[in-house]
Amino acid sequence: MTKRIQSVQRATAICHYIAGHPETSLKTLQDVFQLPKTTLFGILATLTADEILYKNPQTTAYSLGRAALALADALPADQLLALLQPELIHLATDLNLAVHVAVRRGDVAHYLAKIEAPHPQHVSAAPGTDDPLATTAAGKLLLSATTTDFQHHYLTTVSAPAAQRFRTELPGIMAHNVAYDHGEQATHIGCVAVGLRNHRNQLLASLSIVAPGDATALATGETALLDLVARLKERL
Repeated sequence: MTKRIQSVQRATAICHYIAGHPETSLKTLQDVFQLPKTTLFGILATLTADEILYKNPQTTAYSLGRAALALADALPADQLLALLQPELIHLATDLNLAVHVAVRRGDVAHYLAKIEAPHPQHVSAAPGTDDPLATTAAGKLLLSATTTDFQHHYLTTVSAPAAQRFRTELPGIMAHNVAYDHGEQATHIGCVAVGLRNHRNQLLASLSIVAPGDATALATGETALLDLVARLKERL
């Protein structure tokens, strides 16, 4: 029987654990694996240097790195949210606006999470709720990534003005990875959404913010969201 190499076994076990628990703290890894500190630090430092793991500079917690994710399927929603949460909390705090995470479920945009701002404005969508695809920023972004056949069929189910507006906006959404809702869903409330994509350029979710009648806040939010998804793409 071939002798197993203990250090490799330990590294493999750590990677398996982190794969199921994104944003795992060093303390948790120490508690789970009961390894000497120098041994654990050495394994983590090596895996991070080789981009098998990623160490979040904000939280110092560990997730799978891009070298590992390049071989993996897309993260499940709960793991994706765990990985995103520190970044989204930071963004919501900086903008003082709630950040929403949505995915397409059939013919609706389904909100997985809302990261609240320090001073809530109470105009945003709650987790678990659904919105139309054609008349919301998150929905338009998600709809833009569907097949032509799906879009054609779906647009026959909405009003003619909404369908025409989406068709007009679609080339810009696809080119810039940004969609807007200028009061279409709720009067005097604007929203901007960008697409969160992985290293394969597959759309995983939309990230969006809401700003009542504030074009400047939306423009600032667009820039911040685009910067965020560009950074995250390297890790997903």
